[in-house]
Amino acid sequence: MKRSFRSMLRSIFMRSLYFLTSNISSIIIFCVSISFLGYFGKELHNNNKLFNLYSKKHEYEELDTKEKSQEKPFLNGKNQSFKLYRIIKLTPTVKIFIFSYPHEYEYLGLGICKHIKFNASNIEGKIKGKWNNNDDKEKNLKQISRSYTPVYIDKQKKHVHFIIRVYYPDDEYIDGGKMSIQLNKLNNNDEIDINGPFGLLEYKGNNELLHLSKSVKIKKHIVMIAGGTGMTPFFRLINHLLLTKEKELPSDPVYITFIYANRNENEILLKSIFDDYENRFENFKRVYSVDKCLNTNQMCNFENIGFINEELLRKYVLKYEKLNIEVKSKDTLILLCGPPPMTSSVKSILKDQLHMENIIVF
Repeated sequence: MKRSFRSMLRSIFMRSLYFLTSNISSIIIFCVSISFLGYFGKELHNNNKLFNLYSKKHEYEELDTKEKSQEKPFLNGKNQSFKLYRIIKLTPTVKIFIFSYPHEYEYLGLGICKHIKFNASNIEGKIKGKWNNNDDKEKNLKQISRSYTPVYIDKQKKHVHFIIRVYYPDDEYIDGGKMSIQLNKLNNNDEIDINGPFGLLEYKGNNELLHLSKSVKIKKHIVMIAGGTGMTPFFRLINHLLLTKEKELPSDPVYITFIYANRNENEILLKSIFDDYENRFENFKRVYSVDKCLNTNQMCNFENIGFINEELLRKYVLKYEKLNIEVKSKDTLILLCGPPPMTSSVKSILKDQLHMENIIVF
């Protein structure tokens, strides 16, 4: 009887062992899939949570006004440090970097459209004296700096949110981006040297911008043309214009046209927010232009395939296309921010073919 029972246990054990060994690859794949779905779901939840935060009125947003002159800003033109709070992946090459600053300061002190300089040690490329196979113009510098504009500032939590493209090394650019690869290696609570504020343009409220110390009024139509992460200086401005009620503003709203160019549809940053604004606000029109559409079934979703051209600009700059309202050149303000080849080309078209006057390039 005991021998029979032992034989039965041995048989059950051997069958179980055979089942596990014969299906081990399937079990591993199943476990990995569950882990991946959990991670992906968490990342998606984090992104949606942030997008929901960004798309509402920035409750703790700030304008640098006379009333703030008695408060203590963090940014004072001297060298300071941000502490990394967390990094969130947005696309394969773009991440949200959330930094914090000390709670002892009343506010950050960065006006809308202004930027901050990040400073880091200079690093040597794989080929001495070169960076990405070209002569390294910074090779004699001990430190390098790059400018970034936040998309969200939380005065209460003392958090500053940046959307930054990480330029990873590849076959064409063997070294990658000098600053972005260093930022990408930061761990939570690591510090990075910064200073600011900087910038020749600042929104002062009540449809007034300050450019090179001169007042520039947003009259009837403001056109913002951005390429890639060049949209970051515009995001806080768009949010403020759409969601802030100001007593001194005229009853007629300013019409906002946002022309956003990217390499492909997967690189359109904060797309869900701009789509939401398009649906919510009659005075906001978003226009997407992609160099190349990866999914041919989605080509109809973009106003332009290829580089921004005269036809596209003529359609959306000379009038507020969404409501078919003609706008005079003198009542239209155009802001440009993006890669220099793009901004140079677009500016030439605007001036030479469309005869536009009020153009500011970041």
